[in-house]
Amino acid sequence: MIADDFISLWNSFNHTKEHEPYPVSMGTLSELWFCTTRNAKLIITKMVQLGWVEFVPGKGRGNHSILTFKKTLEDILFDKAVQLVKQGELKEALEQIQLYGEGTQVKERIMSWLSDYFGYNVEDSDDDRVEVLRFPIFRPITTLDPARIYYELDAHMASQIYSTLIDYDQSSQQIKGIVAHHWESNKDQTKWVFYLRKGVLFHHGKELEAEDVVHTIDRLRNSPHKWLVQQIKEIVIHDKHTVQFNLNSSNYLFLNYLSYVPMSILPADMSKDEFPNCPNGTGPFKMLKNTSKACILEAFPSHFLGRPQLDRIEISRMPNDEKILNLNKQHFERLIVNHDEAAQYDDISWKVHEEIYAGSSVLSMNLSKEGPQTNLYFRKALHRLIDRAKMVSALGEPRLYPSNGFQLRGLPSVIDREHNSSEVMPLLLQSGYSGEPIQLYCYERHEPDAFWLREECLKYGINLEINIVNWDEMAQIELIKRADCILFEVLLGDKEISQIHDYQFSHSFLRIHLSDELAEKIDRKIDEVLQEINLSVRECKLFEIESILKEHYAVLFLVHKKLGTAFHPSVQGVHMNSRGWVDFKDIWFQPEGVKAALLE
Repeated sequence: MIADDFISLWNSFNHTKEHEPYPVSMGTLSELWFCTTRNAKLIITKMVQLGWVEFVPGKGRGNHSILTFKKTLEDILFDKAVQLVKQGELKEALEQIQLYGEGTQVKERIMSWLSDYFGYNVEDSDDDRVEVLRFPIFRPITTLDPARIYYELDAHMASQIYSTLIDYDQSSQQIKGIVAHHWESNKDQTKWVFYLRKGVLFHHGKELEAEDVVHTIDRLRNSPHKWLVQQIKEIVIHDKHTVQFNLNSSNYLFLNYLSYVPMSILPADMSKDEFPNCPNGTGPFKMLKNTSKACILEAFPSHFLGRPQLDRIEISRMPNDEKILNLNKQHFERLIVNHDEAAQYDDISWKVHEEIYAGSSVLSMNLSKEGPQTNLYFRKALHRLIDRAKMVSALGEPRLYPSNGFQLRGLPSVIDREHNSSEVMPLLLQSGYSGEPIQLYCYERHEPDAFWLREECLKYGINLEINIVNWDEMAQIELIKRADCILFEVLLGDKEISQIHDYQFSHSFLRIHLSDELAEKIDRKIDEVLQEINLSVRECKLFEIESILKEHYAVLFLVHKKLGTAFHPSVQGVHMNSRGWVDFKDIWFQPEGVKAALLE
């Protein structure tokens, strides 16, 4: 890239300045750029044409040429960074600035530019007006395959591009039709018939039919989400818009199961080989681009429930070292969803919506691997030494209250009634622990919590070693099995299904860390849950499972947190869904001046 050649040329001089002549030779330039003299001449000619330099060739053998910079390093770095960002290379753009921008104002310039680039933008052309929402994310999208989804961001993105047969509204606790417009069952709910909407199109133009539903279920049978379909004995296609599920036993949560993102309908004509980066669904947005650095969603004009108001969504992957560039001080997002990773927004003109999310941060103890963590007394000692109230006070928001379960029940308490430091040493003596390292794994977002726990453990001689890994690494089965414990968050989007998911999804941290005995015990309890028609009784049975985990100290609950959404007053239709994210299909923008015009 010609910009890279300019950067190396500028840096080859001491105290380089604009508009000052510098003597050079073609031999020196060819050595600098590791090229032939002929290519060096071509590079200089290109820079002259771009207006970056002036170049006066030396007359006669041995006479130096004269080079004068007309552009500064800062100018070229800025232009290059802008170009990279527009190409979806945000990470590389920031790395270039970090590498070469010292002593310039390019950081400040690019942050100012990003403040306009990110957020809501309108791209006008002669015959079109395109509304675009751009924003960065601070973690990767690890998969869009519904059969393998585990992380909430992946589930959220999948819900934008796919549809399920039905949907469960957490706030009203009501089931509503999506792909299916009607459904019915026999009395004991072992037979279900679903009537599919006509004219529902996949993004590649195929109409959704009963065969696509069958294909979706069959894919799940041999996936980590097989727990969702293991009760489906057979599927009967009555016609291309009517499908019947026959279950081998009653499942009073079957409708909730069908509304879960992993049950999203995929086209039967999809490739049987590797799952595509830009898969086709029937959701409100179509995936145009999906790489490790960026993804682009485009409104699907033929969406059966109506076209989204946004035309395009561009998401850039933010590198983990964003703090180096002081990005947390920059107000460049027109829509912030704070999962401990985005900047805290303090502009009083913005609207802020915050709520305590249904869930908890937890420490999952690996009972399927040899080590001190398999000893009940050791796990109980670890549980007793953690002062969760102190953790909230020391680390601050978004941590709010000590946790004693997956969800906050009743009035929150600022006191950790489970903490008892006087029990710790006797329990450690009973466990036989003698200072062995305990390997704790977590994502970067949980790093403060992990190191706080390490310091607390050191006071009692427990050697907690912290391993910070990225999201892709954490999803690897071997790493989960290798960890003595994992610090993460459980978010209960659907309070019943989300818990069952963590217990039975074969790739979940909790499932892999359970002993065989505990896993079998929990599976039997879940069978009881599914066959219970009464909601309150089901909740009691799920609480019994949680109590089993607590009785064995298989999971140590830490703190309840809040989720926050901050958004510019022009952004309308913002609400957090059950996964803690904002549904793109509901967002629209109010033009500037409308409110003022109404008051005139």
